[in-house]
Amino acid sequence: MSLNHRLLLISDRVNGLVEKLLLVAGVAISVILFAQVLARYLGESLSWSEEIGRYLLVAITFLGATVAYKRAHFIGLAGFGARFGLLVEQIIMRVLQLLNLGCFGLITWYGAIYTVNSWEQTSTAVQMPMSLPIAVVPLSGAIFLLHILADMTKGKQVAP
Repeated sequence: MSLNHRLLLISDRVNGLVEKLLLVAGVAISVILFAQVLARYLGESLSWSEEIGRYLLVAITFLGATVAYKRAHFIGLAGFGARFGLLVEQIIMRVLQLLNLGCFGLITWYGAIYTVNSWEQTSTAVQMPMSLPIAVVPLSGAIFLLHILADMTKGKQVAP
């Protein structure tokens, strides 16, 4: 099995897992926030619901971005390079991939450092280590790196 095939297979499997995780997180945030509204209506309050909802929203945002990248649903420059020919379009695509690789490499690296450094801090309501919600940053960065590397090994990178 070639490196290209392995990377694409791993990228697809990771994307499938992230999509399932996003479904669970979306259902969880909906149920938690609905329960909070109901509790407030009944005169009580769930002290932890807003905090957990905020962490889930951040996780959905970062992990959802990796799925959007994998499905190529980001705003792109498709067709921009086509005005100058196929070679220029391929060069532009490769440069963008390399820039993304560098950007997400830095996000992963510094996100991991920040995650480790924030282990001693705890959240206000739930009292869990802040490393847990912050860990989504380097995790999503690593997933981006995987998807970008898989794209770079595919060969022709030009959008239709």
